[in-house]
Amino acid sequence: MFKKLTLGTLGLLLVGGLLFGSNLFPYAQTAYDNVRTAAQDQVSVDFQLDAAKNQLNKIGPEIKAMVHKIAKEQVQIDRLAADLDQQSKRLEASYDEMMTLRSHVESGEKFYVATNGKAYSSSRVEEDLRHRFKLYQTAEKTKEKQTQILTLREDAIGSAIAKLDEAKSQQRELEVQIEHLTARNRMNEVIGTASNINIDNSQLAKAREMLDSLDARISADEEVLNIAPKYYGQIPVSADSITADSDILSDMDAYFSKDSNSDDVDEDDLVLN
Repeated sequence: MFKKLTLGTLGLLLVGGLLFGSNLFPYAQTAYDNVRTAAQDQVSVDFQLDAAKNQLNKIGPEIKAMVHKIAKEQVQIDRLAADLDQQSKRLEASYDEMMTLRSHVESGEKFYVATNGKAYSSSRVEEDLRHRFKLYQTAEKTKEKQTQILTLREDAIGSAIAKLDEAKSQQRELEVQIEHLTARNRMNEVIGTASNINIDNSQLAKAREMLDSLDARISADEEVLNIAPKYYGQIPVSADSITADSDILSDMDAYFSKDSNSDDVDEDDLVLN
């Protein structure tokens, strides 16, 4: 199976080389990039944001490990600095003792009385001084090397602390960026949801038509109430506003007799003229 797969792959490369020549690999790379981009576009934004958060969370343990290493190195540096301080004090004490023995040798005295009360010959003092001087030189060289080591380690831890601060700063920056992208994505989701809401306009039109009909009916009822007193009389509210019904026959005789009198007057006026 593996042999067939290998032969098939070689065959495809050979055919591709014949068709595209030297452009085969750029074309292949472009095709790969396009496929990868298309695959990423198919993944939801929420999923990609969650993946980015998970990736950012992996930085936390690395930062803690850096802090732990820096703390351990700082303890070692403090110990080395304290040891160098003790070495300096011992070298100073050794120097003072050598200067005391040298003063005795330079004085020419045959014996040196030590602090323990014993007397030592000048040759014994010179021998001890020579031994002390060698030890002093070795201790001083050791101190110089350890001082150099301390300087290098202090520089290294300073660089590590700077990198740690930078990592923490970038971590906070990425956290803010993820929150910003999450908020923007939520806003897009809200806008997309709102745009996908379809309302039946015909139902709205029917509701508006019903309300317009009700408004017209209520307006008509209001108009009837306003004009009713004009045609049907006002409702009496006191005794003075009540008028007795008159005799219809008397009213007719008075009206028509008035018209007859007007005609007679007009005829006499014509005869006289």
